[in-house]
Amino acid sequence: MNRKLAALTGAIALVGALAACSSSSSSTTAAATTSAAPKPSTAKPYSGTVTGTLTLNTTTGAATNQWTAHFSSPLGAGTGHDNLTFTLTGASTYTDTGTRTFVAADGDKLYSDVTGKGTFTSTTAHGTETDTITGGTGGFAGATGTYTDTVSCVVASSTAGSQTSHCTSAVHGQIRY
Repeated sequence: MNRKLAALTGAIALVGALAACSSSSSSTTAAATTSAAPKPSTAKPYSGTVTGTLTLNTTTGAATNQWTAHFSSPLGAGTGHDNLTFTLTGASTYTDTGTRTFVAADGDKLYSDVTGKGTFTSTTAHGTETDTITGGTGGFAGATGTYTDTVSCVVASSTAGSQTSHCTSAVHGQIRY
């Protein structure tokens, strides 16, 4: 099972547009900031690309992902972090859940909850994640919306208890803030 979970590493990745510092801190922060600003009635489309490095604990399925994003307006360029948990659902399939935080160039943060699924081999993973925007700070206070990440990962290195993968993703969605 550990080898399958290790192979699953690439599956994670994300690189959507948002990430989360931690499940509890992002959920708490998002809840506190969501009501701070009224939500506009018109959704703004956005898209972009993300590249990152995902580290998976092959024993527990816990993973972190550090990434850089380049989005069309209104988000622009930024960085991010994910906290994810991967679960094997078959011999070469998985699901993932977690949180994501996107940090814009001006330091404003955008939070989202992540759910995904995909397939993997011993060296690659491919999946789709759906992110639900839960709020943010600064200009992203009160933000809502959804977006989809199409993720591809390649395993870069493995040890007895962890695996590191390089991941890319294409992001498409809408945001209100």
